[in-house]
Formats: sequence, C-alpha cells, structure tokens
Amino acid sequence: MRELQGRIAAVTGAASGIGRALAVEFAAQGMHVAIADVDTAGLAGTADAVRAHGGRALAVPTDVRDAAAVERFAEAVVTEFGAVHVVCNNAGVSRMGLSWEIPLEDWEWVLDVAFWGVVHGVRSFVPRLLAHGEPGHLVNTSSVGGLAQVPYIAPYTAAKHAVVGLTRSLRAELTGTPVGVSLLCPGPVVSNMDPNTPRPGEVEQLADGPAALARHAREAHPQGMPAEHVARMTVTAVREEQFYVLPNLADFLPALESDFKAQLSAPTR
Repeated sequence: MRELQGRIAAVTGAASGIGRALAVEFAAQGMHVAIADVDTAGLAGTADAVRAHGGRALAVPTDVRDAAAVERFAEAVVTEFGAVHVVCNNAGVSRMGLSWEIPLEDWEWVLDVAFWGVVHGVRSFVPRLLAHGEPGHLVNTSSVGGLAQVPYIAPYTAAKHAVVGLTRSLRAELTGTPVGVSLLCPGPVVSNMDPNTPRPGEVEQLADGPAALARHAREAHPQGMPAEHVARMTVTAVREEQFYVLPNLADFLPALESDFKAQLSAPTR
C-alpha cells in the first residue's frame, strides 16, 4: 500500500506508547487518524498530536474487550471519514507473577484486552477494509513474547502467541485481496505499560510477583526502543507489504534460533 496521503488509519491502544506513536506517524505521512482507548485523557493528547501534524483526528473512547464497543468504533470511523484503509489492533496490558499464582481475574483481563481485543478488531474492520475495494492494510501488535518463551508474564505471552497464530491465518485468508497484513512483534519499548497496572475498577495497585521482578519491569521500559522508531518501521512495512515487523530482533535472535533448533531436533515418532 504505497499511497498513504489522504487515507484513513484507525489505531486502538492509542493513548500512549506504540499506539500514540503510530497515530502521530500516520498523521505525519498525510493520513487522517481515528484513535481508540479507555484512557480518555491520553486519547485527547494523541488527538492533539495528530492535529498538530496536519491530520484530522477522531477520538472514540473504546474498551476493546467489548465487541460491541469495537463495532461502534469501526462504524464511527467509516461514518466520519467514508472509509478506512489502515487498521492497527494495538491495545495491550500485562500482569506479572508465576503462572499458577496470577489470579484468574488477571488472566481473563489480559487475554480479553491483548487477544480478544484483536479478534474484535479483525471482525469489525476486515469486512470494512474489503468493502471499498481499495488497497488496505491490517497491523496486529503481538510481541517478541509471542515468538519466544518469556517467564513471569504468562497471560501476556499466551495472548501474544495467540495473536501471532491469528495474524498468520489472516495473511493466508487475505491472499489475493487488496488488503495486506503485518505482524508487529517488538521487544522492550519505551512505554507506560506496567505489569502491575490495576485492572479497571481496582482501587489499589496489585503486587502480582516478586518485588524485584516488578521493579525490573518498570526499569526496563525506559531502556527500550523509542516507540517512534517502532512506528516508523511499521509504516514502512505497510508501504512495502512486509508481513513481519521485528524491532529489537538482534537482542532476541539467539533465543529464537535456539528454540527453533530444539523444535527441528525433536523426535518425530
């Protein structure tokens, strides 16, 4: 999808981090941008940044766990702009702890946002991407945790593995259509996503793992890749019809290669 000028992008999880960076980068490329998030204050800030880059912005507070809410977001995008050309299913949350100790409510919350939010985005937006017959592109945000084993964040890792499988299936299903697909799998990125962020409705922050692990997670985010760099890589992938978008790959390549070799060497009978 080479031509972005004047086209329409929709981004979930757009109040901060990669989502905000994607929205701003699309605006910098001459696109108009619809954005969704549960963080209304952050969403307003992203809308201002989009407008500052010359794009029209539509901000729709949306909980991606709710299929009907995502459908309303998709309908609002098409009503406002007449079409949608690039969709980024990007919302994500995490919890930290041992797999068997993380509360079931936290498992459900992470999977509802990080996996089912993507499913809802696919179901609401792919028919609209196909309907107008113009070139379009879908980007699903997974993680390097969707390609390798990462301890202490099992709900997040499980959700991101599921996003990888879903997106690979989509690539096959959309072959021969005008809609391309990309799978974004970043490693650590500068972000305000904290594995101990309270679920909606919680009064106090929960401690879902050893204090040292939680501290390490918080300290790791500022040391990650800038979200703006991830956004630029993603826009390049959209333009050039690249499926895999793998920021930070060099940091994780030995672990990925080791895991792949172990799969290939496993007994087959």
